[in-house]
Parts: sequence; structure tokens; C-alpha cells
Amino acid sequence: ALGAVVGSFVLCPFESVRIRSVSQKNFAPNVWEVFQRMKREEGMESLFAAIPVFLTKEIPFAMAKFTVFDLSQEWIYQQFPAAKEVLQLSLLVSLFSGTLGGIAASVVSNPADVTISTMKKAKTDMGAVSAAKMVLEQGGPNALFTGLPLRMIFYSLLVSLQFLVYDSV
Repeated sequence: ALGAVVGSFVLCPFESVRIRSVSQKNFAPNVWEVFQRMKREEGMESLFAAIPVFLTKEIPFAMAKFTVFDLSQEWIYQQFPAAKEVLQLSLLVSLFSGTLGGIAASVVSNPADVTISTMKKAKTDMGAVSAAKMVLEQGGPNALFTGLPLRMIFYSLLVSLQFLVYDSV
């Protein structure tokens, strides 16, 4: 959880610039110019405006990722104890457990992802609560899970590879 908090403060400005670049294609010609214009016109605080919702995304994401990874890995090793002894099998267990962790993490963090995207797409200084209300008003609770299938694929691959590399080293 602490790592997720620190990571949120590091990643939030980059995510703000990325979303603005994607959602407002004519905002500036490149990422550096997007950053400069946001800083100049909106102030540095605009790059961190999504921190509260970013924390509600990153902390559950990290907790779900590690919890599901650990629980699924433990269950698999209980069912197949010999898998601990063979390197290739233990790496396969890490890959599979990481995939499950990534899927779970994407599900719990998706509402905050949608809220962050809505905040940064707005041409106003929209806050997290206003963005979440707007998402709910426009599409109901299901709208909080817009893009979930793609995120499940992306995060399952990302997390499984993270754990595979970690366990390989």
C-alpha cells in the first residue's frame, strides 16, 4: 500500500499528460508541449489533481494483485507440491498466479481508471467526485466498468510478466 501511495505521486503527472494528449489531440504537438501548456495554463496542481482518485485506483490495484497472486500460488502449491521443486513448473505457477492477480487488480481499479479518464478528458477543472457523478449519470454503474475487458487483458499480461521476472531473478 505504501509503495502504491509513493508510485501514485510519481505516476499521476505522467498519466495526466498522457490522458490530455489522447483526449485532446490538438492541445499541443507533443508530450513535452502538453506538459508545458498544462503547467503554464493550469498550474502544477493540475498535474496532481487526480491524486485522490489515483490513490483509490492504485492501492486496491496493488492489494488485489498481491493478494490474489499469493492466494492462488499457495493453493496451486498445495494441490501440486512437486511444482515447487521444478523451476519451470514454479515459473509457470508464477505466470498463472500473476495472470489471476492482474485480472483481479483490473476489476477493482477499473472504476477509478474510468473516473481519472473522465477528469482529464474534461476541458474544465473537474474534480474526482464530479467526474464519477458524471460517469454514473451518463451510463449508470456499468459505465464504471467501461474498457474492463481490454484492461483485464493488459493487466493480466503485465502482472504475470512482473511476477515471472521477479521469480526468475
